[in-house]
Amino acid sequence: MTVGRGGHGGRRRGTMPRVPYTARDVGRRILATLPPTLAGRIDLARPSLRHSWGGPLNGQVHRRAIVENLARTIAFDAVIETGTYRGTSTSYFSEVFGVPVSTVENNARFYTYSRSRLSRDARVDVCFGDSRSFLRRQAEQRGSQTVFIYLDAHWENDLPLREELQIIAAGWTRAVVLIDDFAVPGDAGYGFDDYGPGKALIEDELPAMPQWSLYYPTAGSDQETGQRRGCCTLVSPGLSGLRLSELRLARVL
Repeated sequence: MTVGRGGHGGRRRGTMPRVPYTARDVGRRILATLPPTLAGRIDLARPSLRHSWGGPLNGQVHRRAIVENLARTIAFDAVIETGTYRGTSTSYFSEVFGVPVSTVENNARFYTYSRSRLSRDARVDVCFGDSRSFLRRQAEQRGSQTVFIYLDAHWENDLPLREELQIIAAGWTRAVVLIDDFAVPGDAGYGFDDYGPGKALIEDELPAMPQWSLYYPTAGSDQETGQRRGCCTLVSPGLSGLRLSELRLARVL
């Protein structure tokens, strides 16, 4: 059942037509008016949110194949994630890698939800705050370790990717970085974030990362499932020479 905006039936001359909205829309509007931490706790009662964006890694089977082969190929000490959101991919990382997972979220509602959702997983540490400060702390604590880093904290006006990568390049010699929502050259079927000049997740916007290797998926967007978001993978000099069937080497930066 839908309910029209406004009180009485019929369209008035000179006014926009009423747009129907559903009970779900009403619920979302109410939740948006609540304190973020309260809204996050209420979200826990909605099972569908555990599979946001189609499941882990946007519901993309080839993206998951990349991650799972990386986990088999390299002995990682830890996983680091920026942009927890609902914790769906976070939980997946814990299962696949079987090592400590540290993740950060700067949205209080999503942080509250994910911290509660993942509280029973002793391997997962959910942090609240800015991804750049978080990565600096991680580099201080784990800079000598071999880490897998998943970057997904970019959104509209806050695009920390360049600074995140600069921190990572300075902090680790043994790291694999997978960037979500990144343009795959020559494959327009893969979606990516583009908020205008200087605000697109494209290769030209990467900072200087000498001797890091840049890879793209070997699977085309027409083979991918789920949201079909693009990605790239960056491999540090200490892990150079990585060869996976799911990745193609583009160049050494």
